[in-house]
Amino acid sequence: MAAVLVASALAAPGIAAADASDENATTPQGGAVEVSYTETTEIRSGEGWRIDCAGVGTLEGIDVACADDGVTLVSAGFDADLGIQTLTVPQVSGATRISPVYRVRLEPPPVPEVSVDRLDLPVVVGEQALVPLSALGIVCAVCTADGGATIQVDTPPPGVSAGVSGTHLALRGTTAGDAIVPLTLTDDARQSVSIELTVTFVAASAPAEAPTIGALHVVGDVEALDLVEQTWGDVTIVCSTPQSIGLRCTEDGGIERTGTAAGADDDATALPAQLLFRVVADDGRLAWGSVTDDADADVAELVAPSWESEAPLSLVTVPVDEQQADAAVPLAGLARLLEGIPAS
Repeated sequence: MAAVLVASALAAPGIAAADASDENATTPQGGAVEVSYTETTEIRSGEGWRIDCAGVGTLEGIDVACADDGVTLVSAGFDADLGIQTLTVPQVSGATRISPVYRVRLEPPPVPEVSVDRLDLPVVVGEQALVPLSALGIVCAVCTADGGATIQVDTPPPGVSAGVSGTHLALRGTTAGDAIVPLTLTDDARQSVSIELTVTFVAASAPAEAPTIGALHVVGDVEALDLVEQTWGDVTIVCSTPQSIGLRCTEDGGIERTGTAAGADDDATALPAQLLFRVVADDGRLAWGSVTDDADADVAELVAPSWESEAPLSLVTVPVDEQQADAAVPLAGLARLLEGIPAS
């Protein structure tokens, strides 16, 4: 779909029309144009007018293509620093020539969204928990670390420590009960959204003789990793949503790359990718693990908690067709059931 601006102002009163031989004619204003960051935007000539492509200008960060009846504008990617640019689009009707100047800027992308406002992972009081950012269900059209996107932990409540890295949220609490951890996300366009993430802290409840269970948070080459090796205890591994784009579990406990988001480079490693999984014991105990992809890593490394208040943001969630998810991951249905179980 294309956004179309018809240059109907060419026939409106007050627009200076000059003879083709008059080089000193007043330059009319062609209006404002917002270029979509995902779709084609067009400036169409008015009825009876032909665009003189030889005189059409260029734009930084926006590809300009010209035909007799219209100019096509395609964004090369959102850049908050481009600002407003001008584009001259000369048009001719018989012996009359005008050269309207359009004010062009990039259309702001949608504001970031967070689909998860309560973690279904109960955090044991006094213990440290890592939450992969993919678990928050962050949907962001233009969130890249290089573009300046960030995730920030605002002031947590008393008794709760929270920090963030580019891949994980770290949590620790001293009192059982629900706590609100405020987060602010800012995208490349400098648009921000604030949310309140509910985290449930619980007292340790497993019997002392119960075998321990757990899962690791690692960064490494996913093609060299096995999920079973990242867990311990008598558990079932559950791959579940939300996930970042790019990875999914296989039926044999492995991990495979699935590509990148629409509009990204063809290189499968162009976007950061992170796989969230859960391990569940027969008695209902639950733990989270994650694998953050790094194709260049020789060995997998454990994720170290960060207690910084702000970090770059580039791990985002892309909606996945649920039927496709079920076909690839037989336990996806179980995962959705688990997400409906209260954390306390």
